[in-house]
Amino acid sequence: AERKAIRTKAIISLRMSSSQLHNPRAVWFLGAPVSKAIAISTVVVYVVAEMNKWHDALVLDTTKIFDHAQFYRIFVCNLTFASMGELAFGLMALCPLMRRFEREMGSRRFGAFIVYSSVLSTILELVFFNIFFDIERYSGPYPQLGAVLALYHTFTPRLHPKFFGILGYDFSEKTLSYGLCAQVILSGGLSSIVPAFVGFISGMLCVNLSENGLPEFVYSLGQFFGKTLVDEAPAIMMSRSVQRGAERGNRPQQAPNGGRAAAPAAPRPPPPPPEEAIAQLTGMGFDRQAVTRALQQTDNNVEAAANRLLMG
Repeated sequence: AERKAIRTKAIISLRMSSSQLHNPRAVWFLGAPVSKAIAISTVVVYVVAEMNKWHDALVLDTTKIFDHAQFYRIFVCNLTFASMGELAFGLMALCPLMRRFEREMGSRRFGAFIVYSSVLSTILELVFFNIFFDIERYSGPYPQLGAVLALYHTFTPRLHPKFFGILGYDFSEKTLSYGLCAQVILSGGLSSIVPAFVGFISGMLCVNLSENGLPEFVYSLGQFFGKTLVDEAPAIMMSRSVQRGAERGNRPQQAPNGGRAAAPAAPRPPPPPPEEAIAQLTGMGFDRQAVTRALQQTDNNVEAAANRLLMG
């Protein structure tokens, strides 16, 4: 069971990295239209709120919600951040994590995960801020940041446990993401810590729930209104099917006169494994010679090589 869990975490982590390795010029939001929509809407709503001085109306204030029936605050509190600094650092922390896991989970399941975790975290926030904390909650997608941080914490392994050291203590490459997220989460005190915390809990609870998906009409609406948000792959990114089609075209064919056609040229040997791929797999504890052999046997596919190594 432990070996299976390690294999699952490794595959989730390496799918994204192998895609970037083979397609270095890919569009940044390629394969992540939901993440792109969230990022764009966060910026647009911030600009509109800043121009019209609406930031106070986006605060999650339980007193105004329950005593003055301002229920709209429940639906708008997560739309954007309250300041330019929070917006900049918040998107720097949120967008890479959202993009990563949307590509892994698929847009349909990731969208369901965001919806379910947002609904659950809002319910928990209303309970926390109404019963335990008599403070206003800053506006911003802090629960969503906490939810994707839960995915990052659970499913992303440490590829480089000794990425850097401070005062004799070693830290992995995940520390950089944790540090950036901590900067955002701690910026508002309890007003930002509590929503991020309940978002983290909600994210842990909604991973399996997201497999159920959303009603089909929701996806239909998303496809209708989100056509402009879907990025097309650049021409340089030739698919494997096209490459295989070209290989099939090189097979020997019968000559027009009924004789046997000349044998095709010998196939080119696969390119040597790139150092980036070798470093990724050796950083997980595999022997360099075994890593090189696995990459050569899988056409330098990092994910497939990891599969082969983990299966022994």
